[in-house]
Amino acid sequence: MRIFVAILVLFGLLMTGCSRMDLSQEMHTAVEFAKHQQYAEAKIYAQRCLDYAPDLLDAVLLYNYCVLMTETRESAQKQALYNFSKATKTHPERYDAWLFYGWALVDNRQYRDAIEPLETAFKLAPQKSPHRARIQLLLGQCYVNTNLQAEALRILQPLQGKSPYRSWPELYNCLGLLARRRQDARVAISFFQRGLQLAPGNEALLQNLAVTYDLDANDPTNARKTYIKLLAQKKVAGTEESLRIQRRIRRLSKR
Repeated sequence: MRIFVAILVLFGLLMTGCSRMDLSQEMHTAVEFAKHQQYAEAKIYAQRCLDYAPDLLDAVLLYNYCVLMTETRESAQKQALYNFSKATKTHPERYDAWLFYGWALVDNRQYRDAIEPLETAFKLAPQKSPHRARIQLLLGQCYVNTNLQAEALRILQPLQGKSPYRSWPELYNCLGLLARRRQDARVAISFFQRGLQLAPGNEALLQNLAVTYDLDANDPTNARKTYIKLLAQKKVAGTEESLRIQRRIRRLSKR
């Protein structure tokens, strides 16, 4: 699941490198397509910019983001990751280059590798940048998944008191996972439930809540109910994951 798509739907490319009117228009069109999640079309226009200006960073970032959103081939995914890494070397002063690279690593679950580029992005991002909180959330996810609990708590807790960040379901998913790492099932459940109040059909939250009831809280009744809700959210019935959930529901019903 691509939890952090909103980062780049709203990334607001500055188009600072477009000196020619035609490039500026092509980039504008590409960004508009990306904002509407029409990534195949956005990729075409970003490629046109790269044909004229191969080193135009905004086009490099947008094109490779669209590749990650549309390509399933492993070779294409690896090439996009390499291109993001290269962008941080050619434009080390640009926080968005580090952010895109860090996001791509998170999206590939390379959490430990993502920490350095995301920390760099956070240091470079202007204090008033709307993306700082997104970087914090990504960093929090990395810290949780690498069991850096103190760092995760430090960077995630401040977001709870700020609008609009306190209304992000992903924030409560991260905080819930952190509470599980700290072996506090009660707090984890409360965070997952808070996230589900904001996004009732969120599969990640439903799964994490069900597993917490099941494995941590020894609450088979609520675990079974939550697994059933999760199963109802699955778009494709009969998949291995759906069958696994069904088997777990049957076991819990016998307890």
